[in-house]
Amino acid sequence: MHLFANGDKAESKLIPPSPERSFSKMSQKSCFDIDKGAVHVIEMKAPIEVIETSPVITPSPITIFHQHLRQAEPVYAVLMELKKKGWNNSKGDEHFQYQRQRADTATGKAAAKFYQMMQEIGDEMQAATGALCQNNRPEDGVGILDLCMAPGGYTASALKYNPRAKAIGITLPPDKGGHEVFLNSYRSTVLYHDITMFAKEFGVDEVPSTHPGHDSFSLERPFINQRFDFVICDGQVLRTHKRPEYRERTEANRLTSSQLILALQRIRHGGTLVILLHKIEALDTMELLYLFSQFSDIEVFRPLRKHAIRSTFYLIAKNVQPSVESARVAVIAWKRAWWNATFGGEQGVGAQRLDKDDKYAQAIIDSFGDRFTTLARPVWKIQADALSRTDFTQ
Repeated sequence: MHLFANGDKAESKLIPPSPERSFSKMSQKSCFDIDKGAVHVIEMKAPIEVIETSPVITPSPITIFHQHLRQAEPVYAVLMELKKKGWNNSKGDEHFQYQRQRADTATGKAAAKFYQMMQEIGDEMQAATGALCQNNRPEDGVGILDLCMAPGGYTASALKYNPRAKAIGITLPPDKGGHEVFLNSYRSTVLYHDITMFAKEFGVDEVPSTHPGHDSFSLERPFINQRFDFVICDGQVLRTHKRPEYRERTEANRLTSSQLILALQRIRHGGTLVILLHKIEALDTMELLYLFSQFSDIEVFRPLRKHAIRSTFYLIAKNVQPSVESARVAVIAWKRAWWNATFGGEQGVGAQRLDKDDKYAQAIIDSFGDRFTTLARPVWKIQADALSRTDFTQ
């Protein structure tokens, strides 16, 4: 899919003559200058028309692609208009602020309700994609790994559809701001740890001694001798997480890359991976879908009602081939991203992610744009339908 942008037109501008050639009547061709009794005819030079070109700002490939989607995909255009209305309405801000407050302070019955909702999403996901039931594996050998597990609803669903499976989860300790794990099963165990701090797992054998969080990193490689059939990556940056200020800008990048690295280095050949993502049309998300399409069979899933007005959705990657070259290259890139977000920058405490190279972005759009649009269309429609029913988009 090749898309092009038109450049801006050059602007013409009249530049006045210099002061020594300035005259009261700019239109006259000559004038007399009396110099020591001599008369000189001075030929006037007309104002010079100079073409001044403004810097041409070429839209990025993803911007051009989004413009194309607005014209070619009616549901995308409708969704963007609804989002615009929501952004311009204070009721939308109030709604999402309330939702964030509920999520941050959920305890007791509210937290249990959230745990139940995750199981309902798991049931809907299984009905739509069949991802949770690993019936192609010897039942006694099915292993489940849940990264950022709390409260454990997705693991509970996976255990339900695989009655003899066993599960392991990693989750942020409650004393550091993590959520409570509600799943209580003899078939499930939990490792409480900040998943972003497994330095050796992410390719760093020696943490820089100057890093302020030096002693907080772990050289442990969790579950190094195990391989899992079903892996869940649904971690999100928690506002309740007690972390140093210098981590704030890069924490989302660190968390995403941490989950992806650990997942690909622990999943069994032919296994299934479920990843919670946001904004399917964003370049980073589109790139991730493209990468996984190189070494797995991908589809996307979005609940019809749960979180319907949000941009969240799930990537379902089946038949994952973690040992092929494209998967290994992806893991190397994610390790570099983790290092940059953790140790990069002038202060050595993390740098912002660099923008994608335009040629690379265009290559993804050219080779994956049509497939992407097919995947994204139902995701956009569910969100657009839900937003159209809210009071802040009317």
